[in-house]
Amino acid sequence: MSSIQAVISQERATITCNFAQVEQAIKNKLAEYEEAVFTEDSKTYAKKEVASLRAEKKSLQDNMRDAKKRYMEPWDDFEAQAKKLIGLYDEPINLINGQIQAFEEKRVSEKKQIIKKIYECVPEDLQAYISLERIYNPKWENATYKEKDIKADIAGLIHRTQNDLNTITSMQSEAVEKALNIYKDNLNLTDAITYINDYERQKQEIFDREQEKQRYEEAERIRREERKKVLVEQRAREEKEAVLRKVEEEKEAVLRQAELERLEAEKAAEEEKAVAVEQAKVEAAQEVIESFIPNIWEDTELYEYRISLSTDAKEKLEMYMDSVGIEWEMM
Repeated sequence: MSSIQAVISQERATITCNFAQVEQAIKNKLAEYEEAVFTEDSKTYAKKEVASLRAEKKSLQDNMRDAKKRYMEPWDDFEAQAKKLIGLYDEPINLINGQIQAFEEKRVSEKKQIIKKIYECVPEDLQAYISLERIYNPKWENATYKEKDIKADIAGLIHRTQNDLNTITSMQSEAVEKALNIYKDNLNLTDAITYINDYERQKQEIFDREQEKQRYEEAERIRREERKKVLVEQRAREEKEAVLRKVEEEKEAVLRQAELERLEAEKAAEEEKAVAVEQAKVEAAQEVIESFIPNIWEDTELYEYRISLSTDAKEKLEMYMDSVGIEWEMM
């Protein structure tokens, strides 16, 4: 089949415009109004000038859009024909590519069967960790990837997985089962070992905290017993001291009672003595008094005395003479 190449020929189109003339006119207009000062009277004129300039600007934009449309008309016609031609290429391409794809699919299907056959060498206990779907490498399907290379890849995975599992199970930890599940999830030995190490560290920390707690509780128990012992001893001392104080108080009370009885006896004796003394004094006085009492039964004679007395002494003398039976008369 001969090959014909599409050849595109193009001539440069020319579009002209009086750019310089229009540019000069705009600059002249700008120079005209740069120094101008608009007032209320000239405001209407200024608005008209702005409207005129805007109209000129819009006219230029419209002319540019129309010119571009006319300029692009040949390209639009050419592009439509070119796209139609390009579309025609897809028919032979798809026809040939379909045959190639069918052949490639057949080859890949056969290669997949070979890969499955090779995978059968994986021990059953390892298939839970390295299933074919999990370890499948799309590059194994390439025509350039040899069967021996696929076998080497799978054998390497078997060897690595077996070594990893041996490493995990040899760690003698309660966390091995969980670590195997982690390894089964991502086939990452580092994550599994990290989990076991973290578990053992946390377990040791928990054990250390429990030991510390037990030591603390034991120390607290000893302190409580010591405090209890001290309190018992203190209570015993206090009770003993209370008994001694009570005995001492009772002794002091007996002494005070004895002293009180002695004082009361002394007081009673003093009082009896005082009474006896008073009695003796009374009796002695009475004897004295009686010794001064005249015998009224004897023969009497009249005596006259002149005595200088105070009023009080006079009254007492008169009372005395009355009491002893002396008859007297105030002269």
